[in-house]
This record gives sequence, structure tokens and C-alpha cells, in this order.
Amino acid sequence: MKIFGIGLSRTGTTSLSSALELLGYRSFHFPFIRSFLGKIYIKQQYLDNYDALTDTPVALLYKELDKKYPGSKFIYTVRDMDGWLASCEKYPAFHPASDFSESNKITARLRRRLFGSEYFDREKFKAAYLRHESEVMEYFKDRPEDLLVLNVTTGDGWEPLCQFLGKDIPEVPFPNKNKKKAPAAN
Repeated sequence: MKIFGIGLSRTGTTSLSSALELLGYRSFHFPFIRSFLGKIYIKQQYLDNYDALTDTPVALLYKELDKKYPGSKFIYTVRDMDGWLASCEKYPAFHPASDFSESNKITARLRRRLFGSEYFDREKFKAAYLRHESEVMEYFKDRPEDLLVLNVTTGDGWEPLCQFLGKDIPEVPFPNKNKKKAPAAN
């Protein structure tokens, strides 16, 4: 069984990947991709060597992965729209100052396909989020046992994840990898 985190970037995908590792899965966040004849693929070595993959490439390709790996589990990480948009807006890689070197041009193409833009655009990102959510819910509407919707930003963590995967809850806090730290008091 494979586990695929199909939430968009900035929805807790890094935290999910870390949680899956703590549960004993070999997990990789944002697997490397390749392109052939205009189609984007996750490099096979990641599919062969990891139990779980998360973030944007997986979010784009979840239907193909479902067909290739029947019986897999899918975890759709979500967060409130305003918080997600604010996080995307602040994320340096979503801005033109980011250098799309030759090796990252495929990532730029991936973003155009998923978000409608290489860089942050509030309206395009919002439309992409809503479209992705609608497509995921429609795709899994008759298979609720294969999809977990998880909002780590509001406190979803070990209990729903472990119940979904049939694992015991670890005795460590659920990872919260990209949470902003409060400024120190003066």
C-alpha cells in the first residue's frame, strides 16, 4: 500500500510527511519530477523507494497514482482559504525573484498546470484551490475509506491519521513543521 498526500503546498504537507515517517513509513516530501512530451511524471525511484509521497507533484497526479497503485490511501491536507493564501503569498518560491534554473523549469510548468500561474496570483491560486478541492471530493465520493481530509492547522493530527492508517498513536507530539514562531517578547 502506498500513501499519497494530495494537498496543495502550504497546507501541512511537510508536517504530514514527518508524521508518516514517525509512524514508520518511508516518506518523501515533494518528490522530484520529470517531463516527457509535455507530460509531468514523478521520478520512478521515488515511487519504488518510498511508501508515502506528499505535496504538489502528488496533488497534480493523484488520479494516475490511484490507477497505478490500487489500494493506496490518500490524505488531502487542507486549511482555511485566507490562511492558505497568506502563506502562499509569503512563500519566497512563489515569487518572480525565485530563480527557475533549467532544472526547475519543470516545477514552473507544474505550477502553471496546477495553479494557472508560475508565481503567486491571489485569484488564480484561490480558483485552483477550490477546483482541486472539488475534484478531490468528487473523485473519492464513493470511496470514503480511501481518503482522509486532514487540517493540521486547526489541530487535526495523530487521532484521525492513525485511525485512517490503522496505526497506534505515537507518544510524541504531532509534527508542525512550518508553523511561524511568535516573536520573542522584549
